[in-house]
Amino acid sequence: MKIKKIQSQVCVRTASTSLPHTMPCRNEEIMVLLPSFNDSFPSSKTPEEICSVLQAVTSPPRLRLFQPCNEEFIGKVTPSRFRVVSNISYRNSFLPCIHGSIHPAGNGSEIIIKMRLHPAVAVFCSIWLGFMAFFFLCGLLFAFADGFLQALPLLGPSLGMFTFAQVLIRLGFLIPARKARQRLRELLS
Repeated sequence: MKIKKIQSQVCVRTASTSLPHTMPCRNEEIMVLLPSFNDSFPSSKTPEEICSVLQAVTSPPRLRLFQPCNEEFIGKVTPSRFRVVSNISYRNSFLPCIHGSIHPAGNGSEIIIKMRLHPAVAVFCSIWLGFMAFFFLCGLLFAFADGFLQALPLLGPSLGMFTFAQVLIRLGFLIPARKARQRLRELLS
């Protein structure tokens, strides 16, 4: 079961969420092993106006790694969707990739944003966390068989590395994700 935190309510998803009557949750932070963030908000602007605002603050992807860029975001923007990352002056492997879609709604638009880790980073982190969980479980089995003190050299480092990885990944992802979300809401509302 995955538990998702929403601004003022909690949305619980189980294996039965693929049923057609299940409504998707919006404005949620997914807190499983790897962080991700979903958000949706209305805008009084049309999709074309949103596209022009985003294009004004977005630079196309750079061919050279250290080419200077003054825009707030780097990526691709079309009238119906955008794929961007924040333009930062430091290295952060956990910087969220922002995928957004723009849907006309009445006199304005509905903007849906999904923030995820880069797929290569997600694979690396999954392998890292998986190995640490495996060694921790082996340590637990060893603790039941031979005693806690005998298993401590396996339990301590694996639990420490797992905790360190979680803190590193979450801080590296969630701080820039919240800043990007706030800036996108300012630009597009």
